Amino acid sequence: MQIDVKLLEAFRAVVENTSVTGAAQVLGVTQPAVSAQISRLEAQVGFPLFDRANGRLRISAEGRRFYEEVRTVLGGLDKLADIATTIRNGERESLVIASHPGGSTALLPTVMPALLEKRPGLRARMIHRTSEEVAAVFEAGGADVAICEWPVSVSDAPVKRYRLPCVAIVPRGHALAGRPHLTPRDLDGDTLIGMAETRLIGHTMREVFVSAGARWQPAIVSEYFSTICGLVASGAGVALVDVLSARFFAGLGLTPVPFAPDVTYEIAVFRRTLDQPEPVSDDLLALIDQRIRQVQTPDPTLAPQPTETP
Repeated sequence: MQIDVKLLEAFRAVVENTSVTGAAQVLGVTQPAVSAQISRLEAQVGFPLFDRANGRLRISAEGRRFYEEVRTVLGGLDKLADIATTIRNGERESLVIASHPGGSTALLPTVMPALLEKRPGLRARMIHRTSEEVAAVFEAGGADVAICEWPVSVSDAPVKRYRLPCVAIVPRGHALAGRPHLTPRDLDGDTLIGMAETRLIGHTMREVFVSAGARWQPAIVSEYFSTICGLVASGAGVALVDVLSARFFAGLGLTPVPFAPDVTYEIAVFRRTLDQPEPVSDDLLALIDQRIRQVQTPDPTLAPQPTETP
């Protein structure tokens, strides 16, 4: 069965814009045209992509599974389009980077200016997904470099892993801000903002608190360190986050404080295996490595330590 790419693009647009109206605006076609494309796609795949109720569309369970694959496939086609544009315009280099939220918010923004300065003709595209989705995009050939939480499963790709210490963060001016270090018991009784325990780092944090005899009862749970940093900076509570996020968002009005016992957050950086060298990817990986090594912490023993997997 061959499926028209235009139908897949219409499906993606409806899902990501939450309506046929929004999809039509993005695609530059009429609403009836988008509806017709969705109907044709449903006829081809043999199952409903959306549940229809009271004149509104809601993605079906089957549609959700199908969408995850469609997004990966179209991501690969988008990469091909980027390469074609680069060649057509006489540009020498292109780069596609897929990253989980932590890398997208606290790491890549700090290294991309230096990369563009070094390679002024570069055409770069960034894809932001969960770690699991990043791995899928990368394995499908949709990215040159991928950044995600460890552990992830990506086969036959060079990877460098970084173990980042977590630090406590408190609002600027908080009573705990001047401490040399904080422990789970120090944070017990304060309003805690926690990482979701569906993530390995969230589970690890909970175990550290429980082992220390401190309560792990977050008032707010989030899946993103960036959100947690924003909440702490606004005075909503205290939290643990990786040191990169703590340093990047410190200007919002939060204070990082070393935390004991050690809590480690590990990220992995993958690159495509190529027959020929790819200098732009090499430059990005070098800048990422440099940035992580330059992270300053109150306690030098908490400096991030990279480990390399062949």
